[in-house]
This record gives sequence, structure tokens and C-alpha cells, in this order.
Amino acid sequence: MGTSQLSYWSGPVTATTGLLSLTTPGQATAANAVTLSTTRTAFSAVTVNILQSTVSWNPTFIVNVPSSVVAGMYTCTVTHSVA
Repeated sequence: MGTSQLSYWSGPVTATTGLLSLTTPGQATAANAVTLSTTRTAFSAVTVNILQSTVSWNPTFIVNVPSSVVAGMYTCTVTHSVA
């Protein structure tokens, strides 16, 4: 099973701190869910001081399990980076 079987949507902002003037979710609703077959943007924000600002959200991951997959425990790692 590859990353094309995994979908993600960031949802809306749940909390912010600092001097944020604008926050934009990468995928605001379930209808905007994207596969994780490539790098995706969860959120973008405009801030005066990134060292003193935070954005929180409650993302949703969707796993499409093909019928041919062997039953068992599977794991994955999702990494969020700030750029």
C-alpha cells in the first residue's frame, strides 16, 4: 500500500497565538482532502514574529485499504515542517 492510498485534510484553525494576521488551511474541508503521494501544505500563515506565533489544527487522515491487503498492523510517520 503506498502513499496514494492515504488522504489528508487539515481542517480549520482550532487556536492561534502571537501576531498572526492571516491563517489559511491547505484543505479547509473534507471535500478538499488530498492524497499524501507528494508534499502538501497543511497551513500557511502571515506573521510578524514566527518565533512567538503558533497555529493549531485537528487534521484528519483517511486510509483507503485495498481488499488485497494482508490483515495486520501497519504504521506510518507523518512529518510536519515549518518553512
